[in-house]
Amino acid sequence: MSFDTLVANAGRLRILTALAVENRQEFVRLRKVTRLTDGNLSAHARRLKTAGLIDIEKAFREGKPVTTFELTQEGRQRLTEHVNALLQAVQMHPDHASLAPETQQRPDVIHHRDDWVD
Repeated sequence: MSFDTLVANAGRLRILTALAVENRQEFVRLRKVTRLTDGNLSAHARRLKTAGLIDIEKAFREGKPVTTFELTQEGRQRLTEHVNALLQAVQMHPDHASLAPETQQRPDVIHHRDDWVD
């Protein structure tokens, strides 16, 4: 199981998720939906575009610049793979199903005695 670090970033994840719901959005709408600042939205969008996960189109409408974002097929695939990895991570292993939640231990985490403190 591997997580996509590009997708996992909170700001970029907000952008990708918003575009997964509504594939094509203008800057102002996407900023409102993601609750990112202009600078954060622009920086994260550039990174996603460089990776091929979104397309960015710049045009003019009535003399004013309009920037539109669109999720690419690659972007949808990478987001889906990331979500599937997260879902896999939270699914309970059948061997642990009978244990009470407080007694379950993650096999990938080193557990130490309670009296040991770093």
